[in-house]
Amino acid sequence: MISLYIADYSGLVNKNINTTRQVKPEKPKTKEWIKPLWFLFTIGWYVVLSLMIPTGIGYWLDRPGMFDSHPLYTLIGFGIGTVITFFGLYRMLRQFYNEQKNQAIDKESK
Repeated sequence: MISLYIADYSGLVNKNINTTRQVKPEKPKTKEWIKPLWFLFTIGWYVVLSLMIPTGIGYWLDRPGMFDSHPLYTLIGFGIGTVITFFGLYRMLRQFYNEQKNQAIDKESK
């Protein structure tokens, strides 16, 4: 608090001025927008690779030089890839949700 003496028509007057500053909200950190973007990028590659690799192995096994059972191993590979994809997506989304929930709790406690 600062005391100022201001000349008034009737003489000197003691005026107290409150000098507390307003607290500005925190600027978002640059990494706050990168993390969700990177998470989406990771999910995209995870889905593509977990579907394509088992399906590709099944297609390779269906060649005439291998087992020559054209759609069987390709479909089995696609089914295995689908199970891997859903299980992995569930784990990733659950982890991301828990991180976001913990960050929200930390922000509220501050």
